[in-house]
Parts: sequence; structure tokens; C-alpha cells
Amino acid sequence: MNSPHASCATSPLPCVLACSGCSHAGELSDRTARRLDQLGLAKMSCLAGIGGRVKSIMNTVQKARELLMIDGCPLACGANSLKLAGITEFKHLQLHDLGIRKHESEVSAATVERLAESAMEMLKSRQVPA
Repeated sequence: MNSPHASCATSPLPCVLACSGCSHAGELSDRTARRLDQLGLAKMSCLAGIGGRVKSIMNTVQKARELLMIDGCPLACGANSLKLAGITEFKHLQLHDLGIRKHESEVSAATVERLAESAMEMLKSRQVPA
């Protein structure tokens, strides 16, 4: 497991951010990012810090070797927050594209594992979606 003191800037792992919105989709986004961190496959950082332009978090995310943004629904608030902060190089996993619906999808360990597998596949891909 990752050191609790490592940051995305110093970690050899990809950095992952989650929308963590107020619906089941947001909760699944958050749990998926946390699962990647727990498995030692990515280091989670704070999207709210990007929105708030917190200098240390901005620096950490900007220096990450690879960045994955997980958005729960088609509004893509997380990706839009990154773009507004001038961060444009990232992979974007949209859970809606995987069948997740804001207030209908089941929040379960099995669903999180399925989504984490999709995130892992995206991280293995060298292509950065536009």
C-alpha cells in the first residue's frame, strides 16, 4: 500500500481524482478512486483543492507523471474543473459510459471492483483522450 505521506508529485504511480458528487454516481467515482489507491495502483488527490486553487494541491497534481479523472455522470464536473485550472493532459473515465446512472446504480463492492478494473485498463492505455 502507498505511503500515506506520498503525494502525486513524488509518487511513481498515476494520480487519480474523483468527482465525489452528491449522487450514487459520485459516490461510485469516489470509491473507485479510493480502491485504486488502496490497491497501490494510483495515488488519490483532492479535486476540491483544484477547484479552490490550493497551491500545494495544484502543484502536486500538475507534477504527477500521469493523471486520471473519474467523473460519475455526463456533466463531467471533474474534467471541467481540471480544464478551468489549466490542466488539460489527463485520462478521463466517465462512469456514465460504463452504465452508471446518477440515482439508480447500485453502490456495492462488486460495482466498485468492476469500475476499478475499467480504470486500470484505461491507465494501461498510452492514449490520452481529448
